[in-house]
Amino acid sequence: MSMTKTAMACTLAICFCAPEVFASSEQEPRIITIDAPGAGTEKYQGTGCFAYTDCSVLINDRGDITGYFLDKNKVFHGFLRSREGNFTLFEAPGADTKAGDENGTFPNGINEAGAITGEYVDAKNNSHGFLRSPEGKFTTFDVPGGVLGTTNAISVNREGAIAGYYESAKSGAFQGFLRHPDGAFETWSGPGACDAPSGSNNCYATGAFAINDVGTVAGGYEDKSSNLVNHGLLRSSEGKFTSFEAPGAGTGLYQGTGSPGSSTPLNKAGATASYYIDDSNVVHGYLRAPWGEITTFDIPGEGPYGLGCYSDCAVGLNNRGDITGSYLDANNVYHGFLRDRWGNVTTFDAPSADKTPDSYNGTFPVSINDEGKITGYYVDANNVNHGFLLLPPGCD
Repeated sequence: MSMTKTAMACTLAICFCAPEVFASSEQEPRIITIDAPGAGTEKYQGTGCFAYTDCSVLINDRGDITGYFLDKNKVFHGFLRSREGNFTLFEAPGADTKAGDENGTFPNGINEAGAITGEYVDAKNNSHGFLRSPEGKFTTFDVPGGVLGTTNAISVNREGAIAGYYESAKSGAFQGFLRHPDGAFETWSGPGACDAPSGSNNCYATGAFAINDVGTVAGGYEDKSSNLVNHGLLRSSEGKFTSFEAPGAGTGLYQGTGSPGSSTPLNKAGATASYYIDDSNVVHGYLRAPWGEITTFDIPGEGPYGLGCYSDCAVGLNNRGDITGSYLDANNVYHGFLRDRWGNVTTFDAPSADKTPDSYNGTFPVSINDEGKITGYYVDANNVNHGFLLLPPGCD
């Protein structure tokens, strides 16, 4: 923490390619639109995130990007975009590719070697997990003891361990899971998590969203109180739980820290970030340091509801402590933000993002790597989705 900005920036291969330069420089970052080959161009089609799917357009530290797109036939496909801009399209074995079904392949995570995990939906509308090796070989799986069709793989670490969540056949509640590289599974519920069948009384129980290289898993859970308050959760590689609350998090109905299915990125040091909802239902961001200290933040220009996201919102965190995400302004338009490790905030928009008042469209960052490259998606004025890659000054 005592290192200077220059010293920390120069730990990268290109010392001037760093997010704090973007935050402080008069130069503008460069934003590249990412439209996967074959992506649909009609309303509610395209590349990126859709209302009924988890958000994806993810970058690793090598600069590889993965995500999914919806084609003109309403089929989802996975893609891998190399640092050089070359695309590889792929389908998980067993994925439904029948036109009109809105099923297919949904990448959710990528590790530094280029292994990709996610889910695919078959012709019977059942979801299954997959792991795609850097060489393109697929392994598919379901969590033992889970309701068929509820496995959602979210994150993969360097060793190939995968974290996600599924619905337990025994309790009917969502639980977190860890799939080890050898295929063995561990499953869990958060301490004091609600355990009603999923969706019953709006109890969504426990979720796991990220795993780092030492095997720590980050996620969240709803408790058993009548208000189903949300709590942050870390699970160590030995299975020890640490629950936490952001300062100022509310305890009313659906308030609290994060939510079971919310983006909760986790870096190599064990820092995590997400959002919390206060007792006035205003949304704020937080960063939890590896030693447990929590810093909360807001974004200049946000509207009366704060960041404006109440469930399943994307947040990106890199190993340097820089955070990216989106916020809702007073005109009900979303914009991207970068908060560097010193707390400096820069906001940005993809050039063709829809900024029409009350559209709830705009720019939605999803992830950030250690070079400060940010990926996400934006929605244009025709309600077509596009991926984007933001390059800080000095990055290629």
